[in-house]
Amino acid sequence: MMDWWLAGFGMGQGTVDWQGEPWAIALVGAVCLVAWAVALFGPRPKGVRPGFRAVEGVGWTLALLVIVFAVAEPVQVEEEGRQEAGRLVVLVDGSASMGVHHKGVSRGARVMEVLDELRADHGELDLYTFDEALRSGAPDTFEGRGTDLAAALDAIADRHLGQSLRGVVVVTDGIDLGRLRADLATAASTDALRPDLVPSLPGPLTLVQVGTSGEMEDLAVESVVSGGFAFLRTPFTLTAVIRGAAGRSVPVSLLREQRLVEERTVQLDAEGRAEVRFEVTPRQAGRFAWEVSVPVSEDDAVPGNNSFPVVVRVVRERTRVLQVSGSPSYDQKFLRLFLKEDPSVDLVSFFILRTREDFRSGWAPEELSLIEFPYERLFTEDLDTFDLVVLQNFNYRPYFSHGRDDLLLNIAQYVRNGGALVMTGGDRSFDLGDYARTPIAEVLPVELGVTGVKTDEAPFRPMLTDAGTVHPLTRLGATEEETRDTWNRLPMMDGTNRTLGLADESAALLVHPGLQIDSQPLPVLAVREVGEGRTMALTVDASWRWSFSEAAEGRGNQAYLRFWKNALRWLVADPDDRRVVVTPSRENVLLGDAVRLTVKVRDAGYGPVEDARVTGAVVAPSGRSHDVELVTEASGEATMMFSPEERGAHRVQVSVGGRAADRGETVFAVSNRDPELARIEPDETFLRTLAAVYAERGRFIAAGSRIDPLVDDAAVRTVPERREKPLSTAPLVGLLFGLFAGLAWFARRRSGGV
Repeated sequence: MMDWWLAGFGMGQGTVDWQGEPWAIALVGAVCLVAWAVALFGPRPKGVRPGFRAVEGVGWTLALLVIVFAVAEPVQVEEEGRQEAGRLVVLVDGSASMGVHHKGVSRGARVMEVLDELRADHGELDLYTFDEALRSGAPDTFEGRGTDLAAALDAIADRHLGQSLRGVVVVTDGIDLGRLRADLATAASTDALRPDLVPSLPGPLTLVQVGTSGEMEDLAVESVVSGGFAFLRTPFTLTAVIRGAAGRSVPVSLLREQRLVEERTVQLDAEGRAEVRFEVTPRQAGRFAWEVSVPVSEDDAVPGNNSFPVVVRVVRERTRVLQVSGSPSYDQKFLRLFLKEDPSVDLVSFFILRTREDFRSGWAPEELSLIEFPYERLFTEDLDTFDLVVLQNFNYRPYFSHGRDDLLLNIAQYVRNGGALVMTGGDRSFDLGDYARTPIAEVLPVELGVTGVKTDEAPFRPMLTDAGTVHPLTRLGATEEETRDTWNRLPMMDGTNRTLGLADESAALLVHPGLQIDSQPLPVLAVREVGEGRTMALTVDASWRWSFSEAAEGRGNQAYLRFWKNALRWLVADPDDRRVVVTPSRENVLLGDAVRLTVKVRDAGYGPVEDARVTGAVVAPSGRSHDVELVTEASGEATMMFSPEERGAHRVQVSVGGRAADRGETVFAVSNRDPELARIEPDETFLRTLAAVYAERGRFIAAGSRIDPLVDDAAVRTVPERREKPLSTAPLVGLLFGLFAGLAWFARRRSGGV
């Protein structure tokens, strides 16, 4: 009877657990306290006996305490355990090597057969999947990127700490990328196999091998070593290691951007390996995707490793500069000295040259002191070998044969194809050099065709524009303010060549403080991007004075050097220094990983462009295109994440307009070079060694054998049971509340309360 009234509370061993929410207990307690005060201290008739009022107070107090007690939800908790037979734990290798196929059947299919056999003989199993981590259940797919058997066994030991298991069964091909396989191989070679090398387990261990050596054909490009970068116009070597059946003759192809470059045939040695080297001479700077591949046969177990794409970044080791001057001058001398002393510059310089008139004068070649100017070879055969051409106060007409405007056309096309061109001022430059209406005029950043006076000889100090404060070419200080201060203290120029102002899509970095053209300041230093190349026009021939003035103030010639270093760097810049640049977070990506693409947009003056609409595509090797649509932030940058679904080189092409200067592109390589698939031969030696270390508590079962795991039938485990007996719902609680509340109500009525 008492057990019913108390709902079993207190009728056994256990502890009391108060499960009510603290905030609820506090709220109910406060409400009860207010109700108690109102009930006792409210207005009453005079002359009532105080004894009834005291009884009412006790009754309300006890009744309200019962309510608070019920809200606190006291629960009696009893915990005990019951004994059951130990469980059979099965760990299934879920890594990618378990998914390889042989004649249409995968190792994973064999795993399912093993599990069915174990269930038939041993009933319910505790199943886990392991690769680089351990998780409950059988694997849905076999795509894990790493196998760490030691970590999996340690995790099982931790989960069943203090218990005994009937056994632990591991189903695997033995391709372990953790420390265990390497440790056991080292110990076996030194006869130092010890039990402390392996995890301690709560039950005997059975290792079931899936797959057999020699059952599968796998021709693969095991590795490609490129060094990550190469130098422009300098040969570099791609070294590939080919793996397959011993003695086989294998054709190996080298491709660039999906186009065949070279093919060689190698003979695999007795170990089934061969090394092949490809020598490549890059002709352009930037990122380029190369791929080494071998044929894929119908029986190839892992077709994904038959090619190996890599991205190589081509950089300039030395900048090759052609300086052509019409006459010796301080400007020519200073610039030539600067270029010669820079170890990163390979300079070819021509000045004090023979003209056509020298040849027609009747003098023999050996009687002339001036050197011959090989202009035809320079501007035809050799032009593409230069990164930069400097025309310094040079008038082409006295040197080029009649009707050779095609040489100027070659220079203009050289710029459009990615070359760089500088023209400086002087009495043989711009309109004084008859460059108006020539192919070169079409690529310069200033318009030519001045009639009348073509120069202004009044001294002036060039004025820095807003674009000039941020452009990398004229940035002479660490900050914009420091850059302006530096330009403001540089000396005055002797005069300038006149032009008709800026050409389309050009930027003025320095302007004349007084002269104007079409209500705009006359440009003194202007830059332009034409096609894939860049041009610069400096309409003065006295930049050498910037060196002297700084030296006079004890600062050396740093302003002059910084200016021309900046100019050289910007003019022959890599694709990563263009106005529209797209950069991948990684150049070599594993299939399935996400790569971050960052697009940076800058204007003609190289300031950031906000709210620029960037469109383009990521083009996969199959030709499938994934659209890119972004809007830049205030920094001029926009980012997106892309998860490639195909192996091979992916090209990213973006633009913010139709002009070449407003386009950017890059490339990244995607491979499925999972370490699990580097070698797919099952490692029987490792599994046998591991079983031997466990001695009587270890067993190895070869592939195809009957599954007879090592079990401990005496193993038991304790299954905890928890019983909860809540008192708040017991009938006695309701009875006590009714009793105390009734007593308080009776006393209240007797004392004259309502």
